[in-house]
Amino acid sequence: MIYALIIAAGVTLALLYKFSPTRKGFMIICTLLLVVFSVSLLIHGRQVRQEQITRAQLEDLLERQKIFGDWYAAYQKDIDRLDRNWQLYHNILDGLKVTDAQSFNAEAIYLRLKELEQESVDEQLKIHMLSPPPALDADNRYLVEVVIRKTQRYVDAQTRTITLSAQAATPPIDLEILQARLQDIMIRESPEGLFTAQEISAIRAALND
Repeated sequence: MIYALIIAAGVTLALLYKFSPTRKGFMIICTLLLVVFSVSLLIHGRQVRQEQITRAQLEDLLERQKIFGDWYAAYQKDIDRLDRNWQLYHNILDGLKVTDAQSFNAEAIYLRLKELEQESVDEQLKIHMLSPPPALDADNRYLVEVVIRKTQRYVDAQTRTITLSAQAATPPIDLEILQARLQDIMIRESPEGLFTAQEISAIRAALND
């Protein structure tokens, strides 16, 4: 567009020079054209700078969205494994509730709890290695740190509950005693719910996700 203005101005000046009745009138018109042309250049320059800034901001936003999206997808897989471990733990306890003394196998229960304990410890180590994506801005990194700290407290309590349950199930042990011990451990040690929706929503709002 700016090039069209330059060409139009050149043509206009040539015509005015040819047909202007006086040199003074021609100079006045030239001055007015120069003012109009300068203002047009200024406006065009501002528009170009604004477009460049807007494009850079959009690219930065898209990049930060991808960074958080990749991090959150990996984090969600960790949470799925935590949920699976916790569900398996409750399945063991629920199975004991309907087990009679004749079919009770203390060794099998102990081995299942020890296997689950190892899986929980492995996941605990992964959670404690989590860190916010360094390329995120400071405010969103802080929110991710809050999510990580909450998750670490949750997995610590979950792993402790399973570990204590495995220790309590060490054979030989009677069914009723084991049922009472595991119920007591679950009540005392079970983690509170993992509530991170507020932080995740705030991050997504900031990233316009």
